[in-house]
Amino acid sequence: MALAIVRSFFIILIVLILAGCGDDDKEQGLQPPSGVEQEISEFSMSRSQDGRVKWKMNADATTLMESDQVRVKGVKLVIFGDKGEETLTLHSDQGEVNERTYDIRLIGNVEGISSDGGRLNTEEIYWRDITERIYTLPGIKVTLTFEDSVIVGEELEANPELETWNLKRMTGITRAEEKENAED
Repeated sequence: MALAIVRSFFIILIVLILAGCGDDDKEQGLQPPSGVEQEISEFSMSRSQDGRVKWKMNADATTLMESDQVRVKGVKLVIFGDKGEETLTLHSDQGEVNERTYDIRLIGNVEGISSDGGRLNTEEIYWRDITERIYTLPGIKVTLTFEDSVIVGEELEANPELETWNLKRMTGITRAEEKENAED
């Protein structure tokens, strides 16, 4: 009888050990990272208010997060003016959209072209939806190129048309100055 109890004990022990040896690692590998709800390729998003489109975004891929954040890769953001005209087109390697505030952060090789041909280059830029302004944080270099000048600075704040802007620690050169320096 003691032998039967010992044998039963070992059988139960073996069953419990085998039951705990599932493919948990494989199942966990199929789960998205913590906080990720869904991953999508070829993503589009737009923001309209009071019957007008404020901006449209296209991305090669996106990750929808639980925290009201949408992460995007291969981004094209088009910002529209009051009359529906395209005012600024921005391209970047990646970005983030806050689905609650509609604020946008573009990161990596940010290039912009305004409707009048002005160009913007930086590594990181933000769109504040409520104020309809673009800006950069302290220490972020920005290059603005217009028909007759190139201006480099930090902490840009501008309207999307690049008609009015502020830069700190600004340096610049106009094409007329380049021409004068070349003739000397």
